[in-house]
Amino acid sequence: MAEEAKAKGNAAFSAGDFSTAVRHFTDAIALAPTNHVLYSNRSAAYASLQQYSEALADAEKTVELKPDWSKGYSRLGAAHLGLGHHDDAVAAYKKGLEYDPNNEGLKSGLTDAQANAASRSRAAPSPGNLFGDAFSGPEMWAKLTVDQSTRAYLKQPDFVKMMQEIQKTPSNLNLYLKDQRVMQALGVLLNVKFRTPTSEDMDMPESSSPPPQERKRPAEASV
Repeated sequence: MAEEAKAKGNAAFSAGDFSTAVRHFTDAIALAPTNHVLYSNRSAAYASLQQYSEALADAEKTVELKPDWSKGYSRLGAAHLGLGHHDDAVAAYKKGLEYDPNNEGLKSGLTDAQANAASRSRAAPSPGNLFGDAFSGPEMWAKLTVDQSTRAYLKQPDFVKMMQEIQKTPSNLNLYLKDQRVMQALGVLLNVKFRTPTSEDMDMPESSSPPPQERKRPAEASV
């Protein structure tokens, strides 16, 4: 039954229905409360909803249940990064690399966390001006066009309209933060990477395959 609920959660996650994914993973956890993979997957779903406090709690539970599993530290790092705990994120990714030194996801996460920590340590403009400056002038459109992660969004009328609204009134940003595209654009404009899980990041049941193969399992999860 737990595996059935987990499979439904994976399917919902792949479809971008993160709230439903959380519900199914919660059902699975009720049936298998010591399964670290379930907490890991729910942590990913929470992170995708920008509910980083909940994502952190599940990531901590994952590490508690399976302290030698590198992906748990990837979840932990992503949650800390989402909460702005850059030093904690760096520590989590480094810990994960102790168990899996060749894990590209952990390496990438560590690089992002270190870059964010460095950027925060430098003098920053006052919060009131930060977002306004980011969305001001033609530079905004130029940055979004150059970056490959946001270029395609500019062909989507609803996204363009949202960005125009934010550019006109930066305080409107709060109205659109739940949109993943806006979060991605914000990261590009502020030169800060928001790490959010993808459907490729879901876990299948543990097997004897070596750690580097773990990132290939999600394709099986959606079958």
